Parts: sequence; C-alpha cells; structure tokens
Amino acid sequence: MALIAALGLPLALGAGYTMDTVRGYAVQARLAQAVDAAALAGGRVMFDDQRDGHIRTFFDNAFSKGFLGAHAVALTIEDDSRSGVLTVHGRATVKALFTRILGGNDLTVEAQSVVRRGVHGRKAS
Repeated sequence: MALIAALGLPLALGAGYTMDTVRGYAVQARLAQAVDAAALAGGRVMFDDQRDGHIRTFFDNAFSKGFLGAHAVALTIEDDSRSGVLTVHGRATVKALFTRILGGNDLTVEAQSVVRRGVHGRKAS
C-alpha cells in the first residue's frame, strides 16, 4: 500500500503537469491561427480606415473567449504603410491547474504574424 502511494503521487503530479503543458500548446496553436487570420484580413484592407476593427473582429471570431481556460490580451497592431508591412501580435494566459501544486505559475503564450503587401500604384499621402 505504501509503495502504491509512493509511486502514485509523482505519477499523478506528472500527469497533471503534462495536461497543463498540452493545454498550453493547444492554446498557442489556436492563438497562432487566430493571429494569422487577423493579419491576413488586415492585409487585405491595409489602407482602410477601419482596418484595426476588421483585424480585431477576425481575431475574436477565430479565438473564442475562454478557449481551454485561456484569457487573451488585446492585440498589438503595427504597420508601416510605406513598405506595406503589417504586424499583428497576440498574447494569451492559460490558467495552470496542476502546475500550481508544484509552485508554478500560469502559462503565457504568444503569436505574431507579419504580412507584406505590395504598394504598387499607391499614391503617397
């Protein structure tokens, strides 16, 4: 009985840590997909006045609130209209369930996408 308890506790903690890690990877993959979709949508309307709104809408539709217990932070949108480069950066925090038992913190995952759009025929303002 003591042997089962001695081996069971580390096994349970290891399984819990693995679950937190897998959740972190899944959230990071979904975040990367959402940031890519948002950046591509923004690239299509790069010179539109409502571009940032379109980007945020695409991101919100692709990364659902509370996905696997994650909390997304606001997107960072940067552009260089002269060179036609748009950068979208997203970050999300995943609540650690089992890692906290070992004294760990929540997981933070990030994703960035860069879109380069040709500016041929665009008049400089």
